[in-house]
Amino acid sequence: MKMNKKKLTKWWQLSGILLLTTGIVHTIVAIMLGGEFLMAIVQDGLWNGVGESFGRGLAVWFLVCGIFCMLLGLMVHEYIKRVGEAAPLWLGYGLLIMSVAGCIVDPLSGFWLILPQAFIIIMAKRRS
Repeated sequence: MKMNKKKLTKWWQLSGILLLTTGIVHTIVAIMLGGEFLMAIVQDGLWNGVGESFGRGLAVWFLVCGIFCMLLGLMVHEYIKRVGEAAPLWLGYGLLIMSVAGCIVDPLSGFWLILPQAFIIIMAKRRS
């Protein structure tokens, strides 16, 4: 029983790093898949670079979501270092709701990557 608790403890200590890693992967994929659109925005001078282009808008939001995920991961990591406990329970449930909704509307997406991260936070907080 104590061994399981130690393993769980190690996982929640990594939850910020896992979110950061997810954000990095998301951003890399955004650049790989949307690089052509992003370059077109830059070449057009950035201002109103998305315009009415669905592809450009999708590329920008895909990139922005990756960056937000990285920022969230860094914040959670800093929280864990300073407070010494798992991220707040509301964050675990928020990630769970978002990822389940995302998996329902887009089952072939990467939303499933957030599920284990949500469960790590929820389980760590429920056991403490």
